[in-house]
Formats: sequence, C-alpha cells, structure tokens
Amino acid sequence: MSKNVRVDGLDSLRQRASKWPAEVERAVAHAILNEIRPLISHMTSRAASLGGVQTKAARTARMASTPDGMSIVAGGTGGTASVVLKGAEFGGRRRKKKAVVTRSRSGRGYIMRRRTTMQFAPFLGTRGYWFWPTARTDLKGINARIGKILSSVVSD
Repeated sequence: MSKNVRVDGLDSLRQRASKWPAEVERAVAHAILNEIRPLISHMTSRAASLGGVQTKAARTARMASTPDGMSIVAGGTGGTASVVLKGAEFGGRRRKKKAVVTRSRSGRGYIMRRRTTMQFAPFLGTRGYWFWPTARTDLKGINARIGKILSSVVSD
C-alpha cells in the first residue's frame, strides 16, 4: 500500500512549458522541485518526533516524477514499512475487550483476556499522524510559492 500527494496544475504547466525555450523550462522545473523537496524532510522529522512505527514508515517517503508532475510517495510494494504504513499514519489500537471464560481441551476452565494490538498509536480516523498533517500544512505554502514562480516566468 502506498499513499501519494500530487501537486496539481503541473500538467498544464508542462504543456505551456513545451513552447518555452528549454533553458526556461529546466529552470522552472528545478525551482518547483526545490519547493517540493523540503516536504519529505518535514514528514520524516514529524514522524521521528512521534517515534516507533511512524519513524520506520516515514523512511519510505520519496519524491517521484509522474506524467502529471511530481508526487510524494510513502510506502511501496514491499518491506515492513509499506505493510505498516496505514497503521503508522492513522493508528490502529483496538479497545480492550472484556474477559472471556473458556475451557481448555482437557475441560479445565480459565479466564482469557483478548489481546489488543499495541504496535500502533490510537486510531485517529482520517486525520493522520505525520503524512497528511504535514501535507496539509506544507502544500498551502508550496502552492503559493509555485504560483509566484509561475507568475514571474509568465509575466517576463
């Protein structure tokens, strides 16, 4: 399982940029890349402050180029961090269940408490711990700065 954050509007920019000189196109792409790159370090530092499974899952965050533009991808196709990404981001602790009285095969009665998963932090719903909160806060500033870059290029 992997999660993506896509920066919209870059596909229309690429269509316009194909008409620009190659040097201008590369300079704009480099400036946009420099604006997006700190998002990964912000995600990993936020996850590191939480510790545990979040830190391991955040190590898989990387920037990927797509036909539409750039994406921040976490998780992947294999490995421990990709398997636990959902629990590391949204939590997964279950409420403790009541004690159950049962009998063994030999007929002896005993009390059994249902175990819960303590690997993850408490469930937050769609709010998230490190990936989506960082994306929500950082993308506002990134979109504004990319807008300034594009307006300066277009106006010149």
